[in-house]
Amino acid sequence: MNLVIIIIGDIIGISKLEANILLVVWDKVKVTTREVHEVCLKKELKEKDADFTPYTTIMSTLNSLARKNILKVDQSQKTYTYSAKLSRKELAKSIMKAVAEKLL
Repeated sequence: MNLVIIIIGDIIGISKLEANILLVVWDKVKVTTREVHEVCLKKELKEKDADFTPYTTIMSTLNSLARKNILKVDQSQKTYTYSAKLSRKELAKSIMKAVAEKLL
């Protein structure tokens, strides 16, 4: 499933990297930064992408998604785990509502 978000004006949407990370989280339900990084790296290798996303970028993007209340973070262990706070449908509905409100 491809997820494309258009950012208009000051509407906060999600980037391509955030969308790719969310697809991993929704697929695996509960993930660590390392698990997400490994999935992204495999995808980049398969697509023969010249640029690989650094581990630290994945980590900061997961934290950003948590700050946006899209992901939940469990900090009770040494290794943080992330899970979806919003379903695909809920996120799509939220973004479409924000776009509609901005345009109307």
